[in-house]
Amino acid sequence: MKQFPIILLASLLTGCFEIREEVNMKADGSGEVLFTVNLSQSKDNVRNYMAMGTVEGYKVPKKEEVEAGLERLKTTMSAVPGMSTVMTKSDWSSYIFTVSGRFAHVEALNKAMETVAKEFDKEGKNAASGKSGFGYNNTQFRRTFSYPSKSKEFQALPSMQQYVLETAKMTSIYRFERSIRNASHPKAQLSPSGKAVMLTLPVSELMQGTGTLANTISF
Repeated sequence: MKQFPIILLASLLTGCFEIREEVNMKADGSGEVLFTVNLSQSKDNVRNYMAMGTVEGYKVPKKEEVEAGLERLKTTMSAVPGMSTVMTKSDWSSYIFTVSGRFAHVEALNKAMETVAKEFDKEGKNAASGKSGFGYNNTQFRRTFSYPSKSKEFQALPSMQQYVLETAKMTSIYRFERSIRNASHPKAQLSPSGKAVMLTLPVSELMQGTGTLANTISF
């Protein structure tokens, strides 16, 4: 199975990390998206692992492989109709990696996410086997999230890796041009401006199926 190099690297850490998805929605349904993998809190581990080449029998991706993966991701997203200005950035001093882009409508963003998942999971055993995306109309913004439970796989991991995934965070931030009436997820937090919603969950909960990013935001 081929995984995106940064995610593979994060899975080998012995310290916490954060994955963040940010969507800035305009009233007409277009917007901007930013995905970030932040390994800065474990940057010393990352640096050492990459120098070692292997950790616990797993091959650690090289800098060149990470950069190639980012370029491949950029090319894949850019080819989706409705996506534009797709950019990637790698900060090798802090080990923070980002991909951003503009979408003409959420259907384009959904197609980009689906295409990237399939590109980096040719065998369909990981992200491509789940269903997730976005919906938008005049009254609601929806984040859908359906990922097959990996509870057994999680329990089979070494205790240290379980700890890493329990301390690792997945954060979603959605910003809008108009005021939010409510958000369906019980853990979602509304910003003081009333125009943004943030949700943070442990990666372990998403992996085991005990947590979800699914959220409906009403205006």
